Amino acid sequence: MREHFEKFDLLPLSFSHLNEFAFYRERWALKRIFGYDFPTSASGIRGQCVESGINMFLNGISLEEATEKMLAEYDTNCSRINDPKTEDERNNLVPLLERGTKEFQFYAYRWTLLNYQKKVELEIDTIPFVGYTDFHFEDKNTKEDFYIDLKTSKSLPQRISISHAMQQSIYQKATNAKQILWYLKNPTKTLDAQYIAMTLDDYSQPYNICKHILKVMGNYLKNVNTPDEVRNTLVPNPDNWIWKEPTVFQARKEVWGY
Repeated sequence: MREHFEKFDLLPLSFSHLNEFAFYRERWALKRIFGYDFPTSASGIRGQCVESGINMFLNGISLEEATEKMLAEYDTNCSRINDPKTEDERNNLVPLLERGTKEFQFYAYRWTLLNYQKKVELEIDTIPFVGYTDFHFEDKNTKEDFYIDLKTSKSLPQRISISHAMQQSIYQKATNAKQILWYLKNPTKTLDAQYIAMTLDDYSQPYNICKHILKVMGNYLKNVNTPDEVRNTLVPNPDNWIWKEPTVFQARKEVWGY
């Protein structure tokens, strides 16, 4: 099966490859087959910068200095994009950082930070995968290591989404360590930034879904040999929300003509 991925130079795969192929296949094709590079969004940069600010704080930088550096990082990264929500998301940064660092402080005497953005690698059914974790900790008492994946969002989830569960299962398989999801919710006019932690009780089901998607992906790639053949096996839905981003919409027009 590996040769079907190699003919399009797709290896190693990442979780985002798998997720986009399964649920947003036309965008997957635009990025992975046709080589389009789409800009990130202000909300995506928000999440990256909050993580960066928390990491600075965990490494001994004062909250004041971490805040300044986080805002500067956000401004620099957003200078490369054109997103109408840039200023709104900037206003979310400090409340999210303050809530996140407050939560981590509860565990400072129990946990030791081992790593941040650690590269992890594994093979799933002979197909190589690569990913980057968020925070890698060790419990000072039990000496057990574990990972925290930080997510920032507009709302607190009621449950772990299938996409997040799949990602957690891949990282658990790669590290053989417990995975924890921390969600930080944007503040509103009436509520401060909020927090919730969630863990999976069973990694096997989402991992089996990943394996199934990988098998479907291999079967699909087996039957196409050129970008033209990929284009002619997919039908973009013009009503899908993914086309709201102008660069993605323009790429769709260039590839499919509409």
